[in-house]
Amino acid sequence: MYPLANWIETEQGISVPTSEHAYQAAKFKQPNIHRIIAGARSRDENKTVYADGVVSKELASIFVEQGFIRPDFEIAKRGIMLAVVTMKFDRNPDLAEMLIATDDEMIVEGNNWGDRYWGVDPIGSDNGENHLGRILMKVRRDLQNNLVQ
Repeated sequence: MYPLANWIETEQGISVPTSEHAYQAAKFKQPNIHRIIAGARSRDENKTVYADGVVSKELASIFVEQGFIRPDFEIAKRGIMLAVVTMKFDRNPDLAEMLIATDDEMIVEGNNWGDRYWGVDPIGSDNGENHLGRILMKVRRDLQNNLVQ
């Protein structure tokens, strides 16, 4: 959900302001739906438009409910997330530095909304597969290895 200084691209080549936008857009092969999700924005109380990963996720869930999700998504989603997270850190060196600074610490995506696929719920428990944490640790390892070379 973090707004990126250096935007990343979706699978279909659309620049997006958060990795959430890219991941949610990747659920769809239809170019028009992909563009809608990639373009998700909100307005604050001052009518200022800003990037909003939550809105991209909410829009994606509507299209998923309507049956537009790509048929291979369940198989492809970890690879998609790995590509999106890799691009996020490759394009944003300040974030890469923060990730590298975690050294070899275990990274756990803790949440309190029941997502036991990407993280663990409740926070601090072992209840979950923590795939996002594992992806972050892989990307960190890759970044660390690139520093050594």
